[in-house]
Amino acid sequence: MPTRRALVIFLLAVALYFVANQTQVGWVYIMVDLLLALLLAVWLFSVGVLRGVAIRRTFHGATPPLDDLSPPDFFEDDPVTVALAVSRAGLRPAFMLAGVDDCPFAPPAERRQSFFVPLLHGRRPAQLEYATTCDRRGIHTFPPVPLTSNGPVGLFRSRRRLAAPGELLVYPRYHPLNRFRLLENRGFTDRHALRVGHSSEVIGIREYRTGDSLRQIHWRSTARAGRLVVKEFADQDHLSLTVVLDLSAGGSAGEGKYSTFETAIRLAASLGYYATHHNVPFRLAGHSEQWQPPNIALSWWGVLHYLARVQNNGDRPLAQVLRQLSPVPFAVVLVSRPEAAAIRELAALGNRGTDALAVFITPDGSLPATALGLGSERLKIKTVSPHNWVEGLQAI
Repeated sequence: MPTRRALVIFLLAVALYFVANQTQVGWVYIMVDLLLALLLAVWLFSVGVLRGVAIRRTFHGATPPLDDLSPPDFFEDDPVTVALAVSRAGLRPAFMLAGVDDCPFAPPAERRQSFFVPLLHGRRPAQLEYATTCDRRGIHTFPPVPLTSNGPVGLFRSRRRLAAPGELLVYPRYHPLNRFRLLENRGFTDRHALRVGHSSEVIGIREYRTGDSLRQIHWRSTARAGRLVVKEFADQDHLSLTVVLDLSAGGSAGEGKYSTFETAIRLAASLGYYATHHNVPFRLAGHSEQWQPPNIALSWWGVLHYLARVQNNGDRPLAQVLRQLSPVPFAVVLVSRPEAAAIRELAALGNRGTDALAVFITPDGSLPATALGLGSERLKIKTVSPHNWVEGLQAI
């Protein structure tokens, strides 16, 4: 499309034509022809000038990877440098190229990163970069980049939205927890865990999941419930640390990275660090159609990858998750939004043989009034806020 400068030149050519038509001066006609020829030539040059442009995006962290084949790992609050290689195929150059890279993992104030390339041709790609911070965990995909070129003299503007694939996985922030005194002081490490396994002792039932053996179907409960129900068996093994997450859509308070759910993710990652680095089998419990936790003990790599992606968009409240929780010796329940039904189920965990630590995450770090007097010998209570969760974790 023509710019304001092109419109001015065209109006000037029209004005000179009327002057030449009245005066019949030859050099004025020549000036009109030159101005119109300039507009035509620049327009022909500008057509399709952005078609051969490509953008390749790479990421560099403060800590280089162990080898050239391994991509760098990024965690919340890590600095990151985004490098853009802008190239163009063909011999025709592109002038005055401007664009905006919408960085999805950057803080809101740094999300829109503008860049400008005065001259781009096939023999010399432009190398650009900008520094920002991984503001929030998750798998982040870059949208198309809007490009604009005003041509060599700024007479005609070309626009294009260029698909520039780019994706970055940001792991949740965690505290490298080396002591879990509540767990260690109670002598659980010398006990056997009653957890789901493959022995002959039945410890409960649950809904059928894809991959379950048909031999495990509990036919009587299936007939009563009207859907497939399978038996869960005990496995004699050392203590497993189970962390229960509230993955329901309403199971959070606050917005952004300082919401109570995001704090629960950081607490779960910290507890996963402790368990996986002390050879304690670590499991996550919760319910979500899209982000159902794996029904196995997780490695540190598995903990990070699951917690980096999971979102609280489920439809089953925490109370129902606690009611259907398989019997375990010890569980940490991360309560990101306290509700009366969930608090009642917390009190009932001890009756099912489970010792528990309930961590209430509230915006101000205070214990909800509905949970006053909830603690007991088998149920310990802790409160944290999104701003002091590290201190609260160290005191456990």
